[in-house]
Amino acid sequence: MSFVTLKDFADRFGANGQKQYQQIIEQQTKTNKILQVLPYHECNDGQRDMATIRAALPEVAWRMINRGTKPVKTQVKQASFTCGELEGFADVDEKLLKQNNNSNEWRLSENAGIQESMNQKMATTFFYGDEKVNPAGFTGLSAYFYSKTNQESIYADQIIDCGGTGDALTSLWIVGFGPLSCYGIFPKGSHAGFTYEDMGRVELKDANGGIFYGYRSKYNWAAGLVVRDPRFIVRLANIDTTKLSANDADAFIEKMIRGYNQIENPDSVSLNIFCNRDVQTYLDILAAKKTNVRLGIDEFAGKKITHFYGVPILRSDAIVNKESAIV
Repeated sequence: MSFVTLKDFADRFGANGQKQYQQIIEQQTKTNKILQVLPYHECNDGQRDMATIRAALPEVAWRMINRGTKPVKTQVKQASFTCGELEGFADVDEKLLKQNNNSNEWRLSENAGIQESMNQKMATTFFYGDEKVNPAGFTGLSAYFYSKTNQESIYADQIIDCGGTGDALTSLWIVGFGPLSCYGIFPKGSHAGFTYEDMGRVELKDANGGIFYGYRSKYNWAAGLVVRDPRFIVRLANIDTTKLSANDADAFIEKMIRGYNQIENPDSVSLNIFCNRDVQTYLDILAAKKTNVRLGIDEFAGKKITHFYGVPILRSDAIVNKESAIV
């Protein structure tokens, strides 16, 4: 199986002359850092991916000469991960299109709004999606790591409690991407999950019912998320951003250290940290003061950002400050 980021797929489409798909994907990756690092591969079963996931570690035993060991069942199970599909329509006034020489590049740039809306929805689903609540979407990280006391230990052990209470909390995620841990999927035979259709010239109406003509574009984006081994993902939960201060720095960094060390094997995966604007700002300030050697400023995608133990800290505004306390 081939695992590459959407940016890599955009380069492939550009090399093959499929400029529209290249531009669509490049537009998406510019505003969503998740897409810059999340590896994808094509589903192995149409719209879904069948994968073996780690449920628990099997028991093993020391073996002596002339003495056997008892067979044990492997602690894995087969699971099906599905793709959700977003759809949106974008309209452009035909007069504006003619003024711009009927340029497809200009038309796609004018449709950036619908692409950004889809991007935000996809990012939110990556963290909070739950097919039990919304069967049309896909299941995101929070639905796998939701309780310290009421789920399998292989998931519960990956949750670090940061002490907040109530329902105005947030999380920081440490995620190890890789073919045996966590990755994205898209439907088999698709353009990395994207479909663009020119619907042609259509009749449009303004807010007052006036009629004019324009050109309509249809966008579809199908994607999903596979969590094969939860030991490569950690959730720092119950973070109260109103209580993050310089006095709490050592305690918060200690939680991050515990989270980092809870990752099964950091060197075997592509490790990334995701948090919202408030948490990122807090960590940026700590890094700028240079009071903690574990935080540093390094380059990521051509820009200087804060790293923890060399792991990039990436902001995602999809992570909210309205999470309820995890117990």
